[in-house]
Amino acid sequence: MVDIKLASDRTIKAIVLAAFPSYRKRSAGLSTFASSGQNINSYWDGGSRDEYAIVDLSTMTKAPMPTVGHPYFEVKGAGVPTGEDQYVIVDHVGNVTLKSLPQGYVLVRAGTFCGKPSTAHVYAHASDLTKLLPAAEVTR
Repeated sequence: MVDIKLASDRTIKAIVLAAFPSYRKRSAGLSTFASSGQNINSYWDGGSRDEYAIVDLSTMTKAPMPTVGHPYFEVKGAGVPTGEDQYVIVDHVGNVTLKSLPQGYVLVRAGTFCGKPSTAHVYAHASDLTKLLPAAEVTR
C-alpha cells in the first residue's frame, strides 16, 4: 500500500472525489486489488461502516455500491441467493465478495471509522496501478 497526499496527486484526488464527492481528508491509500478479492458488504457496526464505489477511469464516473448490506439481515435474510458470477460471490451467510476488478476500473473504499470519516483507499487492477503512480512508487 502506498499513502498518497491528495494535494500532490490530482489523478488519485479526482478518483476519490468521483467516488465520494464530499470526501475532505488530505490523503488516501492506493494498492493493487487483491487476487483473493474484496468483501464489499456495507453495514454499521460499532460506529463504523465501509462504503464502496467503482470508478471507470476513462470517464471518471462512479457506479455506487449498496450502502446497506449486512450479511444476514440485508443479504441472506432478504433472500439474495448464494452464487457466483464473473465478478461477485455471495456465500451461504451473505458475505458479498468482489472477486475481480476489470482493467480500467478502480474500487474505492471510504466511509466512517469510530464515528469519524475514514481515509479512502483505492484498489486498482495491477496494470492500472502502473499508470496511476510513477515507476519508483510502484516498486514499494
